[in-house]
Amino acid sequence: MRGTLSTDGEWRLPIPYEEMGKWMPAVVVALEDRRFWTHSGVDLPAIFRAVLQNRDEGRVVSGGSTITSQVIRLSIDRDRTPINKAKEFWQASVLELFQTKREILETYLNITPYGGNIRGVEAASLTWFGKHAKDISLAEAALLAGILRGPSVYRPDRHPERARELRDRLIDTLLERGVATDEEVRRAKQEPLPSEKRALPAYFMQAASRAARTSDVWRMTDRYGRLRSTIEMEKQYALQTELSNTLATMDPGITGAAVLVENETGAVRGYIGNAKEGWNIDAAWVDCASSPRSPGSTLKPFVYALAFESGELTPASMLADAGSGDGPRNFDRMFRGPVSARTALADSLNVPAVRVFRMQGGRKTLDLYRRLSFSHFRKDADWYGDSLVLGGCEVTALELARAYRTLANRGVDTPLVWAEGAEAEHKTQVLSEESSALALDVLKDTRRLLPLYNEIFGEDGTVIAFKTGTSYGRRDAWTAAVTSKYTLVVWYGDPAGRPHYPLVGINTAAPSAIRILRKITPQGTKWFDLPKGVARGPVCPLSGALRNQWCPQSIEELYIEKISRREPCKLHAFEKGSIVIKWPPELENYFKRDDAPQESQRRLRITSILPNASYLMRTEKERLELAAAGGGGELFWFVDGEYFDSSGPSRERPVFWPMSEGTHRITAADERGAEMSVTFRVRKSGAIRSDEDLPLLEETP
Repeated sequence: MRGTLSTDGEWRLPIPYEEMGKWMPAVVVALEDRRFWTHSGVDLPAIFRAVLQNRDEGRVVSGGSTITSQVIRLSIDRDRTPINKAKEFWQASVLELFQTKREILETYLNITPYGGNIRGVEAASLTWFGKHAKDISLAEAALLAGILRGPSVYRPDRHPERARELRDRLIDTLLERGVATDEEVRRAKQEPLPSEKRALPAYFMQAASRAARTSDVWRMTDRYGRLRSTIEMEKQYALQTELSNTLATMDPGITGAAVLVENETGAVRGYIGNAKEGWNIDAAWVDCASSPRSPGSTLKPFVYALAFESGELTPASMLADAGSGDGPRNFDRMFRGPVSARTALADSLNVPAVRVFRMQGGRKTLDLYRRLSFSHFRKDADWYGDSLVLGGCEVTALELARAYRTLANRGVDTPLVWAEGAEAEHKTQVLSEESSALALDVLKDTRRLLPLYNEIFGEDGTVIAFKTGTSYGRRDAWTAAVTSKYTLVVWYGDPAGRPHYPLVGINTAAPSAIRILRKITPQGTKWFDLPKGVARGPVCPLSGALRNQWCPQSIEELYIEKISRREPCKLHAFEKGSIVIKWPPELENYFKRDDAPQESQRRLRITSILPNASYLMRTEKERLELAAAGGGGELFWFVDGEYFDSSGPSRERPVFWPMSEGTHRITAADERGAEMSVTFRVRKSGAIRSDEDLPLLEETP
């Protein structure tokens, strides 16, 4: 919640009658205008009594005003004269013809002054008690009614005895007039007075300010000038808690930001502009979520999506991760040779990304970024060069959240929604439904965060696609994460732009994003259904093209029907009586380099199973580890001629085969088409034992 000063410098927080609670309306009517509900704006008995009192005292001690006439007086500034008093009574009678009693009382309680620049019962309740008007007690309502009689005279922080005496006297009056019971009065008089004024609440001011700056704010405010934002406090606190916990162990100069968007509606459900907002430190006021920063590798999925959309690539397509000494290099300074597009994007390899970017062209890429509503690309494509894909440019966390939500929204971009009940003003198909689905499918590769991912999500089936980014010099750490329900962007960095060693996306931002999504995502949330235009078919695991007669193995991979190139593999051929691989020039040169893997290192060998061995299966839950050395890239495992599993592009993920009795043949094949097979036997415990039986070390707990 955040309020702002009115144009005349006052705190006015108007609320409807229904939110004024039980006590305040009842107390004010009982003390200020007992016949309010029955008179027509002018209380003649009260006027007659006032005339007699003023005559007896020889001065004005009562004006016979009603709540309705006070609304007129507070609304129209004029001198206090008998003629103007008569005008007030006449206008009060007219007002009663056009408004209901509840509307008049609501207006009165919203415009009454409570001293200083506090006006209205809501602002007064928050100032003195730190609670909304609907939540104040009988004693608190009586105190506010007393303050109305003299805001400076009865201030409880400056004149506590005077304020308490008036409050208790008014409470006794409420008992006499049947508003409160004996027990309620007894408890009310025991309540302490507030000892000081409180600052009006300003929770998450940057989020409130950002919501108030949206184009639909004035259209969505209610008649009280209030905007109900789309931000949900439970999720807002989840973001703040995770960022604060992570920052507690980092350099004081680092802060964090996060943006959470609901995929279905585009509503912003959480926004932390600066996790250190309100701290007494430099730059705590900076809204980092709306500040341009270098995005690192977080833009790469959009370039790959362009290539998928054009049909030039599929996730299986082979790319060369090899380069020259003066060209782009990967974060770990290593080259991997031939890799699939899936591996290249999931592992955020720079060299293949530059190849894909050049394949699509700078102008086409820049046009996509602008259509995704990235607003800080003000130069032409030639000025940026390869940095358009490597992160040598600027985006905001808010823009990045909108762009990744576009992927989750099947390629349709809409403005983010900040006001509850509002809808996106326009929709634009920026990427095809199919290419968006392929890009997110690649980013589902959870092996990058093992074992953290399994520790958090276990076996509940929740799927997260995420992309990390680290800017040059470790100045920004990013993660953009997508589930079927939410899109989340997490950023850590120094508002001053200084480098810090811990600022690596996969190490800092990614764990935070995964933990946040675990807190807010319902258990077992399923992934998106693939579009009808996306199919799965057999391809060569090395080239990613259709398997030809010389390709040793095949795997199943996604492609876009009638769009993706479906040409036969050109890498595998038959020459001089054997199958050979015809590498493209960039990979031929790579294998000739001194730092390329030597032949002995490249030869694929299964290391976890002995050929022709016999293994003893002691329980039905026992599993056999499938591991190999050598070869290149991702390993694909086949059991008795059927595809079983893969070990991941960098082989971080262990593969275990549930044992079954009998003779089996296990085959390992790498991305280059190399393969090795072993045949072995599995016996059940209790069967006739052979001296060759080998006990298993791995057993499912």
